[in-house]
Amino acid sequence: MTKRAINDVQAFLTFVESGGDRVYEILNVGLLLRRHPPEAVVSFLQELHKDYGKELSKLIQEDKTNSMINELVAKRFRIKMAINTIRNYGKDKEAA
Repeated sequence: MTKRAINDVQAFLTFVESGGDRVYEILNVGLLLRRHPPEAVVSFLQELHKDYGKELSKLIQEDKTNSMINELVAKRFRIKMAINTIRNYGKDKEAA
């Protein structure tokens, strides 16, 4: 993958807490993509997405007002967008 594509994926997996006090990386995807093929990284991200989904379901059953629900929903969305970005890069590369 190109550096630009990796940066795009990493942007989805990074967010700034409200107030701009802290930058939070869900994970460093650049390191993963340098060491593993994109398909393996997508598989890992899908497992992480599924694990967060299980945790989300558990939280919703326990306490629907828990603020962790918001965080998990955001993380799942960001992981899904990262997966789509990696897949689209692969499709664009095959089309070229």
